[in-house]
Amino acid sequence: MSLDEALSLYAEAAQDLASAGLSNAAGMHYNCADLCNHAAEMTLQALYVAQHDSRAAYDHNLRTLGALVGAPDNILADLDALTPYHPSFFLEQVAADQADDEVGGDTASALLGHARAVMRWARPSLLA
Repeated sequence: MSLDEALSLYAEAAQDLASAGLSNAAGMHYNCADLCNHAAEMTLQALYVAQHDSRAAYDHNLRTLGALVGAPDNILADLDALTPYHPSFFLEQVAADQADDEVGGDTASALLGHARAVMRWARPSLLA
């Protein structure tokens, strides 16, 4: 692992966030939520790689990963908002054909804001 790997993960997160915005605009609200969750995960993994030269073990709890990279409380709150939308959590409780309606546009837009906040917080550490 290297800084190149960390930057690659951050670039993947940026792509996920762009796709999330397009999904939300198209009414695919659960896809947006899932992509926001993944963007946050890749951002945190990028920070971890930059700090430890390896990926962190991960159980889909973004708060746990955020704590490993030293995320402040406001970012941990963003991560708490995103965590329930990982498929392993969300789709255990909601049928896939009802997922878009369950999330809705307002929630998807809020999740985009949470994911953007995580990426903005991480950017100076990765691009310094």
